[in-house]
Amino acid sequence: MKNLLLLEWTKLKWPVLGTLITLTLAVSILTGTLYRDYSLEKDLEAWEIGISFIVFIFPIIAVIPVCWLMYYERKDKFLWYTLTRVSKGQYILAKWIVVASSSFVIMFVAMSFGVITALYIKPDIIPKLYLLDSITGQPMPRSEKYHFMGSFFVHHPLRYGLLLSFWQGILSAILATLGFVFSLYIRNIFVILTGPFIYVIVENFILNTLNLKPYRIYISFNPDSYNVKRFGTFPLLCGPLLALLFITFVYIYYRKIKKVTVYPS
Repeated sequence: MKNLLLLEWTKLKWPVLGTLITLTLAVSILTGTLYRDYSLEKDLEAWEIGISFIVFIFPIIAVIPVCWLMYYERKDKFLWYTLTRVSKGQYILAKWIVVASSSFVIMFVAMSFGVITALYIKPDIIPKLYLLDSITGQPMPRSEKYHFMGSFFVHHPLRYGLLLSFWQGILSAILATLGFVFSLYIRNIFVILTGPFIYVIVENFILNTLNLKPYRIYISFNPDSYNVKRFGTFPLLCGPLLALLFITFVYIYYRKIKKVTVYPS
C-alpha cells in the first residue's frame, strides 16, 4: 500500500504543490492588506477578513487540484492496466487517501500561514473599540463577548487559528471526497470539478430559505460570528454531516441503482 500511495502522490504532486503555494501566497497577501480598510480589535481578525473570498470558493479549491485524475484514467482505460498489479478496491482506496489528504494539506497549510501572517508578520493593529459599557458608558472590547469561542479567540489566538485551519482542512477533504466519488461514476469533467461547489451553493440557498442559516457548511468553515450560546455546537457539524450523507447518496445511486461501473467495460 505504501508504494501505491507514493505512486498516486507522484501523479498529483505538481497540481497539489502549485495550488498549495498559490493559495498560501494569496491568503498571506490578502491577510496582510485587506484589514487596513477596517477597524479591528484583534490582529487575528485581519485573517478572517483576508479569507472572506477564499471561504466562498473553498469547494473549488478543495476539488480542482485532486479530482481530475480518476476521470482521465477511466476515459483512457488506464484502469485496465492496473488490474494485473493491484486489486480494484485497494487501488481506489489508495487514490481516495491521496486525494483527501492532499486537499486537507492544501487548505490547512495555506490557512495556517494566514494565521501566522496576521499574528506575527503584518504590523500590529491599533485596537478600536466601539461597544459601549451599559453601566459606565465607556468603550469596551466586543470580541471576547460576541466572537465565536471569544475567550479562546482573544487569549489564545494562535491555537484558535491553527485549530480552525485544521477543521477547514477536514471540510476541504470532505468536499474532495465528494468530487472523487463523482469522478468514479460521472463521465463529464466539468460536473466532477464543479459539482461540490454547486452542492454547497444549493445547500446554502436551501438552508437560507428555510431560515436554517447556522446549519450551512459555510458557517462551519468560518464561524467567526456564530453564536454558540444561542445555537449550541451541533449546527456547526450539520453541514459536514449533510455533505457526508450526500456523498453516501451519490455512491448508492450510481453503484446500486444505476449500476454504473468504475472500471470501463
